[in-house]
Amino acid sequence: MAASDAPSSSSDCVLEDSSPPPDLRILSLLPATTEIIGSLGLREYLVGVTHECDVLGSVPGSKGEINDLSLLIASGSCKRVTTTSLGSQASMTQAQIDHAVAEASTSNTPMFAINAALVKEARPTIVLTQDLCGVCAAGPEDVRRALEDGGSCARGMRVESYAPGTLMEVAESIEHVGEACGVPRRGARARREFEDRLVAVREATHAAKKQRTVLLLEWLDPAYDGGHWVPGMIVAAGCVPVLNAVEGAKSKARSWAEVAAADPDVVLFASCGFDLRRNLTDAAKALRTTPELAGLRAVRTGRAYCVDGNRYFARPGPSLAAGTALVARCAFDDEPEVVRRLEALPFLPNAWALLRDEEQQDAVAVAKVGDIDIEDFDLLHEAACAEGRMTYTDPATGYGVMTRLAHQKRGKCCGSGCRHCPYQHANVRDKAQKIQNPAFLHLPDAGLHREGVTALMWSGGKDSFLALRALLRKCGGDTTRVVLMTTFDVKTRVIAHQEVHISQVERQAKHLDVAVVGVPLHPCSAGYVKHISSALEVVAGQAPVLHLACGDLHLRHIREWRETQLGIAGLGLSLAFPIWSDDAGSNYDALTADLEASGVPCIVSAVTEPAVGVAEVGELYTRALAGKLEAAGLDAFGENGEIHSLAEVWRAPRERALGLQL
Repeated sequence: MAASDAPSSSSDCVLEDSSPPPDLRILSLLPATTEIIGSLGLREYLVGVTHECDVLGSVPGSKGEINDLSLLIASGSCKRVTTTSLGSQASMTQAQIDHAVAEASTSNTPMFAINAALVKEARPTIVLTQDLCGVCAAGPEDVRRALEDGGSCARGMRVESYAPGTLMEVAESIEHVGEACGVPRRGARARREFEDRLVAVREATHAAKKQRTVLLLEWLDPAYDGGHWVPGMIVAAGCVPVLNAVEGAKSKARSWAEVAAADPDVVLFASCGFDLRRNLTDAAKALRTTPELAGLRAVRTGRAYCVDGNRYFARPGPSLAAGTALVARCAFDDEPEVVRRLEALPFLPNAWALLRDEEQQDAVAVAKVGDIDIEDFDLLHEAACAEGRMTYTDPATGYGVMTRLAHQKRGKCCGSGCRHCPYQHANVRDKAQKIQNPAFLHLPDAGLHREGVTALMWSGGKDSFLALRALLRKCGGDTTRVVLMTTFDVKTRVIAHQEVHISQVERQAKHLDVAVVGVPLHPCSAGYVKHISSALEVVAGQAPVLHLACGDLHLRHIREWRETQLGIAGLGLSLAFPIWSDDAGSNYDALTADLEASGVPCIVSAVTEPAVGVAEVGELYTRALAGKLEAAGLDAFGENGEIHSLAEVWRAPRERALGLQL
């Protein structure tokens, strides 16, 4: 949706506030302000972001985070308007990055380039940037210079710059962004939630037997301690910061001798701009090359941890509250009562890991049972359970993972979205973001029909939506007789091929009030069929599964595979294909008419090579688009994978969308 077409208030926002200005168009040049915009419920008004922006925040009072920034970018309504002169940091060492930054600073070479043409096209009415760190993002003068050079300065456009150095100033900036965007009450509430989360972390650590001294390293070559808000985060986590103990002070380069002399209880590796995996890799290498680091008491006693420094420590926005929870979770890892309280916090992310040196990482990279290399954590898990063990080591990451025996010993779901939770993630609040095993993302109050249900493979697109309407016509419109099942990548939470986040499917199911089971697919785990079988067991816990339905249209080889692997010969179920036609395309007119009758717009969410130039992401699927596809020699419904779509069912009344009334 283009910003100019946006509604006067976000449907996601639970706050009562005056509507944003109708002409509001936001250009966010900082990942933190992009996250704040999401927390204010202003996604629809975002027209431009940086190459580093990767997430939108959650609206206070909503259930979790809907990270639809990628969809927003793909739709064309929001563009990435910056690039960096540093190139890809993934292939550079920390020393090389530090050298490149120093050279750019010495030669007065800008590290960030703003595409003035894209900004002009975006027509922002407000630009959000920062004046805190020239390494992190473009500053206000860079913005003004670029916009003036490109003739992009629109009349009345404002540039708002933020430079928070402490947690209190971060809280103030959250509120100020709301005021600048014309939604002061939303800003005030987002600020309160941020502050309340900090208080919740501090209260959770009151049960600690003693305080811990903590050193956070935000760079390793050369070593830098954490500055600005980081000391405040450590204090808010119930700990004592070492070396840089003054909140608001800049981070400082430290010699390894200084680090060794500080000898903290706990060390956190949170290199600026790097996620958990990169921090694990770099910290493990540093252990082998830096004797002072390897000799730290925290390292020797297993109290050195890596975290996602990019998301939870480097950006002055709402995620710092979750980062504070991470500090506490690592610092008090050996105190069960504190851990229990922290893991009950719905905003504690799974973004930390115990540091191992490279030899330890190599030792667990390939686990063995007898003479068989194990690359499948399901096999490792079953072997650990057979031996009565509470944990096993993940072969892909080296992390320790709790077995179902450990969870059964606890006696209930802890709500953290654990991989082997035997309680179907019953207490997980944000299931779309956290579940590791098949679980209901939505179960209507009416439950499921006691005589049995049909499980429908659901991608969230137009074909599965039409299949649902067809099924409901056959069962008299009784939605308790149908359960949707959606597979998605466990890491990205995105549905394969569709490029749709699983939270969108949860949103569909809640609007339609139809049960849906999310089925996370792990890259290092059992096969697809086993995952589907596990999901069907979850459904069977509520009602017998009578049939498995699929929204295939006419591809014979796909149907035959499903019948062999999932049907009577595979899982013992009869399969249904409610919108199938043996004569390819012969039912397309009828299906299109049914789609139009539903009143549900279906938006193209992905386009593959054959359809590039014919269809565009964000385009509405219509008869006209179907005609263009057909004229190009493609399937009018994209059945061969030319296009994929998202059925925006929430834009139509439930009864009409489901065909429950004429």
